[in-house]
Amino acid sequence: MSWTSVLSFYDYKFLLLLQVVAVVGVPLVLWHYCNLRKAFPLAIIQIFVGILLGGSIFGVIAPDAFKYLFGLGDPSNAKLGITVSAGVTALAQIAVVLFVFLAGCEADRNVVQNAAGMILKIGVTGVFTPWILGSIAAFFIAGYYANVAGSTVLGTRGETLYAVAFGLCMAVTALPVLVIVLRELGFNSKPIGSVALAVGGVDDGLLWLSLAIILPLAPAGIATTSLFNIISLYAFLFALGGGLLAILIIFYVINPILNRLIAQQSPERLLMSMVVIAIFAVGALTELTGLHAVFGAFFVGLLIPEKLRHMAQDRFDVPVSLLLLPFFFLATGLKTKFEFGNPELWYVFGIAMVVCITGKFFGVTLPTYWSGQSLPFSITLGTLMQCKGLMEIVVVTLLYERGVFGQSTFTALILVALVSTAITVPLSNLARWYFGEAATQTREEEKVEISVPTVPDLPKSEQAGKVVGPRAKVEGASLDFENAIGKVAVTGPDVVIGRHKEDSIRVNDVRVSRGHARLQKLADGIYEITNLTATRSEPNPITINGETKDKAILKDGDEVSLNGVNFKFHAA
Repeated sequence: MSWTSVLSFYDYKFLLLLQVVAVVGVPLVLWHYCNLRKAFPLAIIQIFVGILLGGSIFGVIAPDAFKYLFGLGDPSNAKLGITVSAGVTALAQIAVVLFVFLAGCEADRNVVQNAAGMILKIGVTGVFTPWILGSIAAFFIAGYYANVAGSTVLGTRGETLYAVAFGLCMAVTALPVLVIVLRELGFNSKPIGSVALAVGGVDDGLLWLSLAIILPLAPAGIATTSLFNIISLYAFLFALGGGLLAILIIFYVINPILNRLIAQQSPERLLMSMVVIAIFAVGALTELTGLHAVFGAFFVGLLIPEKLRHMAQDRFDVPVSLLLLPFFFLATGLKTKFEFGNPELWYVFGIAMVVCITGKFFGVTLPTYWSGQSLPFSITLGTLMQCKGLMEIVVVTLLYERGVFGQSTFTALILVALVSTAITVPLSNLARWYFGEAATQTREEEKVEISVPTVPDLPKSEQAGKVVGPRAKVEGASLDFENAIGKVAVTGPDVVIGRHKEDSIRVNDVRVSRGHARLQKLADGIYEITNLTATRSEPNPITINGETKDKAILKDGDEVSLNGVNFKFHAA
């Protein structure tokens, strides 16, 4: 019996369920049971499997099975093929919107504002050095292939926008994947972890700002190759106006409603429902005006009340990361065409790899060294910033959908994202092996800022988490951050430690999550610590005396680490 006759017994809903098993299950099996956890984050395996299931690999190895599973390319059932493809595309669109919303939630609004001169300098040069080098290289690529018949390197938007967008793709650093890489390397507990995350935060902000300017130059539904004609200028201003309107709506319509609901102590399901409505409503506005739905989602994640940003991260992280994002990778794989005999694909890939590695490396390493850091530290930081991950794929896909890139460039840059992310861990390990501890240590003493919100119902002397200084005598349990800050009194029976401004003990360090840990006093007077991020797809770890735990009873003298920020617990 042929695949076509088998297909006639089932409809697209069955195939969609079968796709879920494939795109969610295969990456998990490879990552967990094939011992790939130590080498690659799960997101990289998901990206690889999404491309593996595309027409260039799975479609060549088992063409009948590929047509059956995805309903594509079968003239006997064209309607079903369109339906299945549309289902994958719809899930991919929802996935990328929610992923970018979570990126907005994770973004630290104080990173740039509070960044030291070194971090800001590194972040800016780390973006613009590879961007400029990439744009120069892309002008030569575009000039060469502009007159080559049948070439699929250039898109439909002209050489100038192609070069500018190509350079931007060279500058991407994927902050979410960088967090995972630092954890796998053990750098999260070193000073380099704080610097890398802060620089990545600056890079992220510049990336989204730059992309918000570039995308309107390639308006959806308007075919133009000039950046300076009346049509493109109108579309550009209309898109930026839509982005500004979206921000104003969030500030003056959405946030007042959400703050009122928070003040009324509304049920969590109502708050999360309102956040979902806000994500897609603002996303629809920015999509309608030509910016893109992801920018509306990013603005919502960045600007809604802090409490809801933290809550949304906890509630949306697992379903988005483990269920929806694989469909985005699958959609990417279906668009990607690996023609291994196509020389222009490998030509673009080779140039892009050279530019992104050298541009990012020197754009980060040199300003770090000139800022007074050691050469080993500077080189290691430049190596870490190679990590592009999912963020690169999102950016490349957006530009490809707008016609900025042709098929060959799209495929080449997807390969660049995979290879550059895959080499980050081994190259960083090589730097650590060669330079030793100097690779991860700054020349300044590491500083951790601790603050405690005011609790008006309690006398000042009874505030939970009161900072008492390193020499003060503390009666009751305390956390000793030693040289970083001293002792912090723990007088409340239920204390949350984290980066959230409303956390009982706020640790203002990028390595610590909002609401990272809960410290509870139990009935028998002992204290228990719980990792509040344990339910996420990539938990932010807590180690007790060097052992990672999600929950543990603390004894006097236990050494606790919140992803590299250390303190010693002292019982009453």
